[in-house]
Amino acid sequence: MKYIVISILVLLFCWFLYWAYLPDYKRNPKEFLRVLIGMPIGMLLAGIGFRDLNEKIREWAVGKKDSDEKKD
Repeated sequence: MKYIVISILVLLFCWFLYWAYLPDYKRNPKEFLRVLIGMPIGMLLAGIGFRDLNEKIREWAVGKKDSDEKKD
């Protein structure tokens, strides 16, 4: 019985990942792995209070550079 419950939970989790990340994959398949790794880690870090580290991971995941850097 517990294997059935675990299997159902795994299937629901996979379905959620497919539904949640499909638009990101369609938008930019090359950067999909960065988004898949960066988003949950960033959310976890923000939840436990590491907002600066979350910002750095978010910038890495979306490929943006620091907004403080200005071109002269």
